Amino acid sequence: MRLAVMMALQSLPVAGPPLPADMRPVAPATAAVPCGTEDARGDIVVCGRDRTADRLPRLDPTRYAERPIRARTTIGTVDMAAQAEQGTMPDGKSAPRAMLHFKTKF
Repeated sequence: MRLAVMMALQSLPVAGPPLPADMRPVAPATAAVPCGTEDARGDIVVCGRDRTADRLPRLDPTRYAERPIRARTTIGTVDMAAQAEQGTMPDGKSAPRAMLHFKTKF
């Protein structure tokens, strides 16, 4: 019974303050002159669309450059960072390394 009453109350219109002017629906614009016909002054209306209207602008490469991922955290007063490096052995082979860096203030 309570559920039915709550649902019925939700369907009632709610009175409140009027909408601000910037949130009110916009009235439709007056009928435009169709393309290829003359307007009131006798000018022929030519309609066209910009070719780049549907294209996104190029992004700024300095602002949106891919940044390296840094694995860094703080445990108490100790700052800890994980890092991967690529080193070279004396015989010329590559050696991947996983490094943990601990920093503390003293």
